[in-house]
Amino acid sequence: MGVVYKINCSDCNICYIGQTMRYLEKRINEHKSDVRKDASCQLVVSKHRICNDHEFDWLNTVVLHQESHRRKREITEMYFIKTHSNTINIQGDTDDFPVVYESVLNRI
Repeated sequence: MGVVYKINCSDCNICYIGQTMRYLEKRINEHKSDVRKDASCQLVVSKHRICNDHEFDWLNTVVLHQESHRRKREITEMYFIKTHSNTINIQGDTDDFPVVYESVLNRI
């Protein structure tokens, strides 16, 4: 519980980075079933799966960080999104990234 995770696409070099306060297995199952929703309600993982006829490597989901504190987990998720160049995360996922950390990222 309380993790930042990364799921790689099995068919190309993109990944999705997310965070959840719940059990990771439950969140992964939500990603898998999201494709059954109306197209206007689907998240980026489902859109990538449908539009590209790709599948994600669900069994090898990587826990990047464990954090029970919600805001710290959100900041950690934003950090990982910003440091991975091949994510399908939408830009809005990092809008709240604290500016003070930008200079640190620029040195990495």
